[in-house]
Amino acid sequence: MANEIWLSIIQAITEFLPVSSSGHLALFSNVLGKPDLFLITILHIASLFAVLIFTRHEIYKLITFEKKYGKMWLFLIIGTIPAALFGFLFKDAIESSLNSLLFIGIAFIFTGIILLMTKFVHNHRELNIKNSIFIGLFQVLALFPGVSRSGMTISAGLFSGIDRQEAVKFSFLLFIPLALGAMVLELGSFYFSWVLLFAFTLCFLLSWIFIYLLYFVVQKNYFWLFSVYAFILGVISLILWSG
Repeated sequence: MANEIWLSIIQAITEFLPVSSSGHLALFSNVLGKPDLFLITILHIASLFAVLIFTRHEIYKLITFEKKYGKMWLFLIIGTIPAALFGFLFKDAIESSLNSLLFIGIAFIFTGIILLMTKFVHNHRELNIKNSIFIGLFQVLALFPGVSRSGMTISAGLFSGIDRQEAVKFSFLLFIPLALGAMVLELGSFYFSWVLLFAFTLCFLLSWIFIYLLYFVVQKNYFWLFSVYAFILGVISLILWSG
């Protein structure tokens, strides 16, 4: 049970902070043994519940087709298609990368570089089809462990010149179909246990807290500071791989 609790805490902290939850879960699991892919999926679903609560106002506007949000459906579909298609076609390759400390280490360093670059962006554009595609392509990279999904999508939004608040909200909304898709792909390995339920609940509560922390960090332009942590974790992963 201790492993499940630690994985719940790691998932909650790292899903929304731009340091790659899948990379942390894979790194932790590789140290302890073979990763439990269904547990990892369940923890992502716990984080999804927290996102649904945080974006409840945006979701309401979407499902009621509020005029201002009319184009948002199109932007979300465009932003989701690349990762959904890639994840479906290359599911085995993505899962095999969970077992490679070399790949994870390089991916963490790549994430650090992208995050560092956000320090120098300027925001003055609105979300549109072009930058929705750009964000969607960045989200494809985040299918691999060590590459942060929130880091890639928010960074891509900032690189596109989107307002910081809108970049965060769009990143959260993009997470919803991706997490649901991952759940569907792993339904074949379904199992239930009280430990799994406890891990889910703990991850949900902590995820809700760290969503608000991320929102604050991006608003204050401290997002790039996480690059330092990503670089350190990348080096640690490579050391573990070489040893």
